[in-house]
Amino acid sequence: METIKYNKENTPNAAKLMESLRYSGYDNNIAIADLIDNSLDANATNINIEINLDSKKEEHIVIIDDGSGMDEETLGQALRLGSITHRNVESDLGRFGMGMVTASISIAKRIEVFTKQKDKPMLTSIMDLEEMAKSNNFNVYREKSTSEEIKFAKHRGLEDSGTILVLRKCDKLTKSGVVEFTDSLRKDVGETYRYFLRSGKKITINNKLVEIVDPMWTDGGLTKEYKQKSEIFSDERYEIKIDGADSKESFAVKIYVLPQFDQSVMRKLKINVKNQGFYILRNYRQISKADHLGGLWEQHNDLNRVRVEVIFSGTLDSAMGVNYTKHNIKPIQAIVDKFQSDIMPQIDTLRKRFKKDTKRESAKDLNFSEAERIISQKNKLLDKAEPDKKGKPTPINPVVKRPKTKVEEEVIKRGRPSLAHLARFESHSFGLTGPIFEVEKQGKITIIQWNIDHPFYERFLIEYKDNIDLVNAVSFLAYSLGESKLKYSSDETYEMLENIMSTISTNLRVLLS
Repeated sequence: METIKYNKENTPNAAKLMESLRYSGYDNNIAIADLIDNSLDANATNINIEINLDSKKEEHIVIIDDGSGMDEETLGQALRLGSITHRNVESDLGRFGMGMVTASISIAKRIEVFTKQKDKPMLTSIMDLEEMAKSNNFNVYREKSTSEEIKFAKHRGLEDSGTILVLRKCDKLTKSGVVEFTDSLRKDVGETYRYFLRSGKKITINNKLVEIVDPMWTDGGLTKEYKQKSEIFSDERYEIKIDGADSKESFAVKIYVLPQFDQSVMRKLKINVKNQGFYILRNYRQISKADHLGGLWEQHNDLNRVRVEVIFSGTLDSAMGVNYTKHNIKPIQAIVDKFQSDIMPQIDTLRKRFKKDTKRESAKDLNFSEAERIISQKNKLLDKAEPDKKGKPTPINPVVKRPKTKVEEEVIKRGRPSLAHLARFESHSFGLTGPIFEVEKQGKITIIQWNIDHPFYERFLIEYKDNIDLVNAVSFLAYSLGESKLKYSSDETYEMLENIMSTISTNLRVLLS
């Protein structure tokens, strides 16, 4: 086959390409985070962000760091699409060498960079999209800084080394007030870079320090305010073999259980369905929050207190499906399978545990006092369990003597039971295959013990707990069936009643599930 010679230049249209790249998936907060990445990769300890949204002046954003700065070659690559600067995939936050350009132009039309390495002259580089459109080429300005530029940089704290990035002509800024915008940005930055803030990095936005925002509730302002922290359910590292790789890669997974609060506080703190799921961190920088990984995580109220931190290095970028915005992931099937086999069973364990806890908490809100009152009031009219003629042991005629309960002592003391002491409703756990309820007799009190694990309990008593008429009707039915069992407890009819109750429980379990 004849060798094809590719001999015609095919340079893209600069104006159209740069304009299209302005719509590459960044929002303002994501774009600024991408620019913070550059400062952290330059080993900056302090990063200051200035945001001016005053329409009477020129809107601008300034990011100042005290990192290592750039030499002329590195600066040339910084404003180039697809730069070829060396990166350490196991620690650097940059991904494709496009961040400074694509993130910046998603907000502004003009980018100014002032940078200085220790004991070297300051350099300036400028990219202006309006000038590119006029000339239709990718030319930028890059020279040693002028005295005015040096004065400008020193005024903003650039002395020995570091970089200042200025975004001007900010036509893509969200037009909210500066307070709302900076508050939102401060929260996002505090969450995205929580591990870096813990290590001593300092970030300020409009002279206000960014505090740690930890969705895992291990530290941060909320843990101090509410004096509670999460518990770690699991902290493991998982290995996986990626096709084409020479060795296995690994990633860390931490499963957290957040503190329990009452429902009003949970709503206030947004410990809810929306915020449960996987929090994905690449090189300890969060790139996705409350992720469901394509439906792998099924949202449910029982999991509101469960959050999972997944931490991996840049060596897994391709397998995790990280794009150049470093926002959200689309992992390959091998990763999904690993999550399915090793992590999701743990989530299911927690869901089952919390489901029971939720039922127990809900049971506390159930009020059977009205049903107990009516049963006690009409007690003399009701057909109830009595001792049989031969005096065989029944629940109200026991052979084995036992100490009297406080209720029974109170009954004896008064000479007759009060209305509230003839029936009592309780909630217990008898398992998914258990009966709808059990019945016991304590003195003259008939006790109905609802099974919180049976779907009947959830579908009728919990869901309609505020409907007192329905709760009463269901309670009366259970009481009547319970009294029937007690009445025939020493008769051959008892076995038949047991079978009837078992059939009712089984059928309702199937029909209501």
